[in-house]
Amino acid sequence: MDVPLWQRRWWQATATGFLAMLLICGGFLPRMGTHSGGAPVPTDPDPRTLELGRPSDLPLPSRISVAQFEEKLFTFLNERKYVELGWRRDKSVRDAGPYLEGRSFGTHPAVRVYYSPGVMRWLLNGRSGTIPDGEMIIKEQYPAPAIRHQATLESDLPYSLESWTVMVKDAAGSHDGWFWSNPAKGQRVVDNHRYPFADPISGFGLACIRCHAATQSPGAEPSHPANEFTFAALRNIEGFPGTPLTFKTDDSWRRGAKEEKTEVVANPTDQAPRPEPSRPSVGFPSFFDAIKPVDRSQLSVLPPVTHDWVVSSREQGQEFLTSNQCMSCHAGLLAPFGPTMFVPTGASAEYGAKGWDVSPYGEWRWTPMGLAGRDPIVFAQIESEVKSLCKQFEAEPDRAGKLCATLADTCMRCHGSMGKRQFAIDHPDASSFSVDHIHEVADPAAHLGHGNAKYGALARDGVGCVVCHRMQPRPQPASDHRPYLQYFLETSNTGNFHLGKKGEIYGPFKDDEIASYAMEHATGLKPKHNAFLKSSQLCASCHTVVLPNVDRPLDLANSSEHADELTRGEVVPEFRKFHHHVEQATYLEWLNSEYENEINTQNPRAKSCQDCHMSRGLKDEKHGIDIAQLQTKIAVIQDTTYPEAENLVASDRLKVRSRETGFRRHNFSGLNAFLLEMFNQFDDVLGVPKADYMSGSTQGIDHAVEHMAQTARDDVASLAVAADWQGPNRLTARVVVANKVGHRFPSGVGFRRAFLELAIVETAKAPGEPERTVWASGLTNDQGVLLGADGQPLPTEFFDRDPGTGRQRFQQHHEIITSPDQVQVYETLLHDAKGEFTTSFVRSCATVKDNRLLPRGWRPEGPGPALTGRYLKATHPGPGASEDPRYQDGSGSDEVTYRIELPGSIDPARLEVRATLYYQAIPPYFLRNLFETAPDGPATRRLHHLTSQLNLKGTAIEDWKLRITAATCAVKAQP
Repeated sequence: MDVPLWQRRWWQATATGFLAMLLICGGFLPRMGTHSGGAPVPTDPDPRTLELGRPSDLPLPSRISVAQFEEKLFTFLNERKYVELGWRRDKSVRDAGPYLEGRSFGTHPAVRVYYSPGVMRWLLNGRSGTIPDGEMIIKEQYPAPAIRHQATLESDLPYSLESWTVMVKDAAGSHDGWFWSNPAKGQRVVDNHRYPFADPISGFGLACIRCHAATQSPGAEPSHPANEFTFAALRNIEGFPGTPLTFKTDDSWRRGAKEEKTEVVANPTDQAPRPEPSRPSVGFPSFFDAIKPVDRSQLSVLPPVTHDWVVSSREQGQEFLTSNQCMSCHAGLLAPFGPTMFVPTGASAEYGAKGWDVSPYGEWRWTPMGLAGRDPIVFAQIESEVKSLCKQFEAEPDRAGKLCATLADTCMRCHGSMGKRQFAIDHPDASSFSVDHIHEVADPAAHLGHGNAKYGALARDGVGCVVCHRMQPRPQPASDHRPYLQYFLETSNTGNFHLGKKGEIYGPFKDDEIASYAMEHATGLKPKHNAFLKSSQLCASCHTVVLPNVDRPLDLANSSEHADELTRGEVVPEFRKFHHHVEQATYLEWLNSEYENEINTQNPRAKSCQDCHMSRGLKDEKHGIDIAQLQTKIAVIQDTTYPEAENLVASDRLKVRSRETGFRRHNFSGLNAFLLEMFNQFDDVLGVPKADYMSGSTQGIDHAVEHMAQTARDDVASLAVAADWQGPNRLTARVVVANKVGHRFPSGVGFRRAFLELAIVETAKAPGEPERTVWASGLTNDQGVLLGADGQPLPTEFFDRDPGTGRQRFQQHHEIITSPDQVQVYETLLHDAKGEFTTSFVRSCATVKDNRLLPRGWRPEGPGPALTGRYLKATHPGPGASEDPRYQDGSGSDEVTYRIELPGSIDPARLEVRATLYYQAIPPYFLRNLFETAPDGPATRRLHHLTSQLNLKGTAIEDWKLRITAATCAVKAQP
């Protein structure tokens, strides 16, 4: 007869219970005592006679790859070898937190923990000393609450088992000394380095540490190696007196409430396919045909972020760790212990809910700083520079090699800052950090974060957390009598920032206002207050860039004339034989504005870089969110809001405050949505998955682009337009554009540009009828290429030569525009030594044009004597604009007058003048120049593929331009 399973289980439980009663009554079981709750427990055992079981034969995880260790570990777990080895275990399945109204509020599901022999000896020794390498703590996890398993036979518990969390002691692997794993029952090894790059379920430095860092061992301070990161207590274990912690559990689980499943990585049957390739953009090949289309399978793809895994260790020379080691505590958290640093936009606050992740890690990830080490434009630019240098110095191959290596190393000061510096620490005799290290990944037989792989991992992390949070002011020698600002500029630019003391990490909150224990315990880094984090000088090192001009060598025969060039502290030694120029001047531009506070420290109008680029609040009109100041904790650890646990450090050392003021988002407001769209559509090629591990959000990159569009609309510039009749069919329109940012617009690298579109539109005569553009300047095609009156690309767009003079043509700075072929473009244009336009960073011999909008408050003499020489000159308007009165009055504005002859067939009463300001982070001419300079380079071919396949329809940068602001005015009929 087929007996239902539930009946068989009931009979087994009944029979076992009856047998147990007989044994107790007959005196066959050990003597039992009682604890405070009245339940029987064994009396104190004699440690000398305890059977602790046999050790496992697993290797140490730091000696093999994660995948190799997982294969052995998962077999060990699924076969429950720890039971066969006789390891000590908890008295029963127990809860890790309350269970109320159908959901668990525990830090884990219901658990039963097994302890290897060495862990038991450590516990018996009063949690004193260190746990030996290779020892393990295995937490079996069952559906919560624990009471549902109360009547389950021991032999039947494995049927309910869902997953494990595992700790394997291995002091060589990380600062905390534990390898962590969270596999599901039946888990197989998954290749996390294949698309879609799933977050690891095993490894050193996993998010488990954000709770386990709250533990303490007797007499051990947070950085002490004997502080063993476990909550384990003898009172939980069979054979020892005491009662495990208990938590409130209601009866909702009995009423058919849905069982909560442990959050584990599923076993995918197949690796997810890469996205389907899209069709090339319309018209792209005709403009950028230096490279034939490249299939995605032939691209040089960037290593995925799953390789970017450098954990905090106790190695003497380690200075840096990847930002995922900060993610554990500084990412967004949802229910049941949140939302923290997360603003839901719907009814749900569960994992994966819709909403804004405003956490430091969550927003940093999708900024040009978080992506600096993977920026495909940067690598194509370096490739272009190297190709040109090799060609220029082909007769001197050794010199060419040194110059190329030094140039790449200089770029990596910012774009691969941690990898470059760690490499220099470990290889003091090496000349430079190679860009090839960017592609250096862990050998499948080695562990992540070791060997040469760590340099690539650190470099790809870009401007990581510990870059900014370890920066300090450079100490000025007493013998140096320059004003400090001058000293700083001449010693700390081009990524040459100064780091504070090893082992310290700096933040904006005072020491007595932060709970530092968990961070110091988890990473060995002690958080400390330092006001420098609020100073614009923090940003200055990477946003003041001085580079050589390899087309302008110094006259060494007359070296006394160039002594200043030869000895300047800011100049890289290998480049001292060349003249230098300020390639980027964003910080200098801010200094020469009404917003600076480095010279006028009491400036009432002062706004630091952080004041503008790190938002305090959140605005989302679509969901009705308008928060002036976000109020939230800035870290998620097992603090006083979590369920009680054994062996926690004192609660006052874990109290993470909810900040009513002072919380700043790490969104680093900017406008490079072009870069983000590449990562959005080509995450497989660029190696960054779009799902956030801690919150489950998949909206991070969309919100980053949305914020950029909002910044463009609200914070960048204002526009005003007015129009007057000057005669029959003759119209004069005046457009005034005013800069609202604290530096030039555009700023940064020299190829950024903005331009004005002015359109005279004859509105529809009746609803449903089309309107007609009767005159326009600044129209583009779908590639962002400016068009003339004939609808064809303007000759100035790609510097076509004038048939008469043979000179390259470009858009002058216009005060008056009379033709659709004239467009007001705000940009920097440079000539090389041959008088040809160049986009090279190291060949700009002459500035042909620089009419970028100056910041408000600009003065020709600057703010004071500390800003002088090349640094002051770098803030001045260039040719053309320097003669425009608007560029001398400090208003940060420009006025353009359009004198327009209109066709006779228009209806003057229906005319409307529309002015729009657009921005391009990647202008078409810049792309073409890259593709033509190094068409065979892998980075250039990769960028060509990304840009040619990029689908911008419906995005904020449709037609390769980002709308900044617009203004409209009507044109009244002629009197």
